[in-house]
Amino acid sequence: MIAIGCASNPFESRIEAAIAGIPGWGARPGRYALAAAPVASPTHRAVAADCVRVEIEGRGAAFLKLRHDDMAGDVLPWAEAAAMRAAACGVGPAVIAGGAGVLALDWLPEPWRYARVGDLQPHAVTARVLDAKASLHESGPFGHAVSPFDRVAALGGEARRAGAPLPSDLDRLLAASDLARGAITAAGFDPVFCHNDGIASNVMLDGAGGVQLVDFDLAGDNDPWFDIGALLNEVYEFDGDRRVLIEHCAGSCREALFARTRLYGFVDDLMWGLWGITRAITSTRPGIEFFKYGQWRLLRARTTLAQRDFETWLRAV
Repeated sequence: MIAIGCASNPFESRIEAAIAGIPGWGARPGRYALAAAPVASPTHRAVAADCVRVEIEGRGAAFLKLRHDDMAGDVLPWAEAAAMRAAACGVGPAVIAGGAGVLALDWLPEPWRYARVGDLQPHAVTARVLDAKASLHESGPFGHAVSPFDRVAALGGEARRAGAPLPSDLDRLLAASDLARGAITAAGFDPVFCHNDGIASNVMLDGAGGVQLVDFDLAGDNDPWFDIGALLNEVYEFDGDRRVLIEHCAGSCREALFARTRLYGFVDDLMWGLWGITRAITSTRPGIEFFKYGQWRLLRARTTLAQRDFETWLRAV
């Protein structure tokens, strides 16, 4: 680890400037080190912010996020307040301090580690993650609405303006998203506070049944079944697995709920697919496989759209 005051490059200077701005940190000795390297594929983590472990004398370790300027549009203005809500629900680490592009959280020590998709495939593990997300939902509305359909439309427009390498079937994919929006809107839902992030690496596991959720950059009021659908889409390939976890959440696997989760899985894939191919153009940081990740998520969106039951799901919600 690097002692505070010994910065030798722009990255370290950026970290030390952030540390100096946190009340009670800058005046104390301490040290820091990169906590997670940015990776888009095959595991998606630490791409929106530099993630740093900071140890301040007299207070222990903290997790510091320093948002990248090229990701400013991917972090909602109320992300700090959302992280505080999650901590109050008992399913997220406590917030120490925040500010413009900076967020400091309690460090989750070993054996805590971020989840990979394989870690979540046992039904009991995913059930605990869904229970953690249900704690968010049960806390009621947050006051800031978030729509995955709006984000798909916005990313589609941004991709075109940026000159991203658009897939030839983009209009068809966007039209299918609009159909899913229409079907779900007509069926209705009660918006509540949601994580709005199904990526496995934003789940922390302690190996003994403990679950914590991290990264509330996209959190806000939404249909709670988006949280469920996005996570099931991340973890499972087979409908039998999805049905088991839907039953865990709702007591039974009604076809309307199954259809809703499948549509939300499609929308989540399309959203992250468009994000990947767009950030491949707009990000100023080379070496992160945004395009590869985006292409993979778009492939999964196409696969879902090609299912013979897609129209049935639109009618069933």
